[in-house]
Order: sequence, then structure tokens, then C-alpha cells
Amino acid sequence: MKRKRSSKKRQNRKKKGAGGLFYLFHPGDLQKQIDSFGYSFSMGKYILFILSAIAGAAGCGTLFSLRWYYVVLLAAACVWSLPFLILDGYKQMYEHKRFLDVSDYLEQMLYSFRMSQKILSALKDTQSLFTEGRMRQVLLQAISYIEKGKYEKDLYGEALGMIEEEYQSSRLPAVHEYLRTVEDNGGACGDAIDLLLQDKAIWTDNVMLLQEDKKSARIRVVFSLAVTMVMALVFHSVYRSMPERYSIIENPATQMSTFIYLLLNVLIFCRANKELAKSWLIREEKGEERKLAGYYRLVASYNEKAERKKSWCMGGCFFLGAALLGGMGRRYGMVISAGIGVLLLNQHKMGYRVAFDRVVREVNRVFPMWLMEMALLLQGNNVQVSIEKTIEHAPVVLKDELQKMSDSLKRKPDAIEPYLSFLGRFRLSSVLSSMKMLYAISESGSGDAQYQIQVLVERNSKLMDKSEKLSNEKSLAGINGIFYLPQITVSLQTMVHMVVFMLMFLGQLKLS
Repeated sequence: MKRKRSSKKRQNRKKKGAGGLFYLFHPGDLQKQIDSFGYSFSMGKYILFILSAIAGAAGCGTLFSLRWYYVVLLAAACVWSLPFLILDGYKQMYEHKRFLDVSDYLEQMLYSFRMSQKILSALKDTQSLFTEGRMRQVLLQAISYIEKGKYEKDLYGEALGMIEEEYQSSRLPAVHEYLRTVEDNGGACGDAIDLLLQDKAIWTDNVMLLQEDKKSARIRVVFSLAVTMVMALVFHSVYRSMPERYSIIENPATQMSTFIYLLLNVLIFCRANKELAKSWLIREEKGEERKLAGYYRLVASYNEKAERKKSWCMGGCFFLGAALLGGMGRRYGMVISAGIGVLLLNQHKMGYRVAFDRVVREVNRVFPMWLMEMALLLQGNNVQVSIEKTIEHAPVVLKDELQKMSDSLKRKPDAIEPYLSFLGRFRLSSVLSSMKMLYAISESGSGDAQYQIQVLVERNSKLMDKSEKLSNEKSLAGINGIFYLPQITVSLQTMVHMVVFMLMFLGQLKLS
């Protein structure tokens, strides 16, 4: 199928951009990668950047009195990082443009669909908003697919899937699912459209705020690098002004530590820029999902008695070691071994608490998004069917619980227990009240159900804003942590220099 082939091409392009260490070093390949983002890049500018990087490395080498081969290595590191820095700069603009495209698409699509209640008509209206770019191309492909009328299983699902495949935002599947429901079943859609527009506004405002916060964080990282560099230069000037017999400037350990310090600064700057180049649409990384899945499994399968036995066994071994060391008269070893034993006695509680807190925080972040998807699905489905439809794309901390609830409802469709037991071990009041509301909707008539859904939507709007802010905090954690790295690296370099100076000073005292 043509769509699958285009998907493979995009995956190969992304693999080249993020993969091989040497792919971007060829100027032509770098230019092609930037062209794929929709921007142009001149070779004259690239040469100017290379010369500036070499000059900067040479300047730092002179200021810190580095030997020539360390200066060459530092210059090579700067030149090596340059293509990635350039690409990250263009990728940042590219990702920002993709975010704006999705934001504009959602808003125009919802307004147009409210007027016509036809997906094809809404797509055509929305396509006219984009005069050029990738979004226009994808919309034209989706329109052409619908107009041809040839499909495998679901015409509108496959056509809108082209947009979801190109712009992998969590908002798109929920919106498209609702539009398809109205297209198939008809009915009033004004209230649901208002809900989606409200959600879109909250999402857009918070992502724009996150962008500004990340830019400010990058400025703080650069400022931290500059301040610590000045501190390192001050200490270096002090050592350089000392008499030659106490000088540590030419010492191999000093030279090596200074080179490593400068190299780490280059890597820190690259890392800060990479944080800005991340996608604004895909907020969750696969590695983070695996961690959260592990935390959830730990909490879900936690057996306090069994874990306590393990802790006692591990702690008991160290207490036995402490007793033996005490009998041998090694008091320091005895104290250390006993301290480790005390920690191991409680390791099961500490590990569980860390996992529990992480899962609770993630549930608070993703539950409102799931609830909004439920509110949309309830416009055309009953509660049980809506729950079943959300399982496939549900967040990792909700998926197992939703499957359990769905299985329980199939056995006891009228029981309240499956709703009350959903995430029951976490005892979250917002979750419990929402599940009670869903049970009330499932038991109400159509008129009462619509009123209950409206109450559910109003309650969820506040949770959505809180959820987006939690997502922003999570995204900012990476770049905020980078701020402290320059302080750590300059501290380590200073410690090495002080140790070298003390050893040299003591050596001179022995000679004299």
C-alpha cells in the first residue's frame, strides 16, 4: 500500500537523522536533512560555523594553557558536534511548525464539522487554510482517498489515519473517532465540539508555555556554563601566577582534567539544545513508558510479606557480617555493615513507595485525558463500549486496569464494583468520583445520561489543565537538571587541581 511505503521512507529519513555518527558529517547529507524539514542551508554558512568552532576551541586552549594536542582534540569535538547543533536548531523550528499545523488543523476541522457534520466537507474547508507545506499534502491525500471510495475496512478511519500517521499527536485519534461516530450515527454535536475546542485551547496554551519555559531553561544553562567557565579561568590564573616550582599548569593530570572539563561543557551545551528540538506532539518516550510499566507491575504485584522476608534475609547477612567484624575488632567495618543492614531491612518499603508515588503522579497526569476521550465516546456509545474502545490506545498505567474493568463488566454489566475497584489501590478521590459518575451514566436513561455527561465534562476541564501542567513539569525536568551539570564539572576540575597542587607542594617541602 502507498501509505506504508511512504511511512517506511519517513522512518528511514528519521533513522539517518538520528542514527549514524558519521551521516551528517557530509555537507550534502546535512543539507538534505535540513531540506527535509522544509528549510534551506548554505555551505558558506556551514564553513563559517566550522571556522568559528575551531577558533573557539583554540581560544579556550590558549586561555587554559592546554597543550597543542588537547587543543586539536577539543577542536575536533567542537567540529564533530557542529552538525548536530545545526540540525537541532532547524529541527526545533520544524517541530514548532508541526505543532502549529496540528493546532490550526484541529480548530478549523472542528468548526467546519460543526457546520456540515461531514468529514469530507470539513477536510476540504481545512485544506484551504494551508496554502503549502506537509499538512496541505496530507490533507489532499486524505481527501483523494475518500473521494475515490476504495478502502479495506473503514473509509474514514483509513483516510484520517494518514493524518494521524504523519502527525502523531494523542489528540488526533480521539477527535477523529468522535467525528467518525457523528458521521455514521448523526445527532447533535455542538456540546462535544465545544469540549474539544476547550481541550485544544488548554493544550495549545500549555505547550506554548512549555516552549517558553524550555527556552528560558536553555538560557540558564548557557549562563551557568559561562559563569563556571569564568570561575575556572580565575582559578587557572591563580595557579599560573604561582612560582614555577609550585606551578601545576603543565602537570599531565591538570591538563587532562581541564580538557575533560571543556569537552563536557561542549556535550552539556549540545544536550541542552537537543531538549529544545524534541517533538511537541509526542510527549512520552518509549523508555519512559517502559519505566512506568515496571513501576506499575511492582505496585500491582506487591506482596508485603514476601518482600519483607527478602529484606530480612539481605539485612541479616550484613548484621552477621557486622558481628564478625566487631569480634575481629574492626569497628569502622562493623558500623558500615550494620548501617547497610538497617537500610536493607527497609528496602522493600522504600522501593514500593518510590514506585507508588511515580504511578500516582502519572495517573493524575493521564486520567483526565482518558476521561475526555470517554466523554466524547459517550456521545454515541454506552459506557461499556466506550471503555472497550479506549483500551487499545490507553496510557500504560491505565491499560491493565481498564482491561480488568471491561472484563468484569462483561460478567456483571449492572454491578458498581468494577467501577469502584478501578485504580482502587491508589485511593484517588478524583478517580473515584469520576467512576461513580460513569456508573450513574450507565444506569441512567438517555436524557439523564446527557446531563450526567455534561457534569462529567465540566468537572474534567479543571483536571485537564492540571494534567497539562504536570506534563510540562515532566518535560522540563530534563533540561532543568542540565542546569546543575556545569557546576558539578567545574567542582570536579577544581578538586583535581587542588589535589595536584597539594601533592606538588608537599613534594617541594620534602625536597627543601
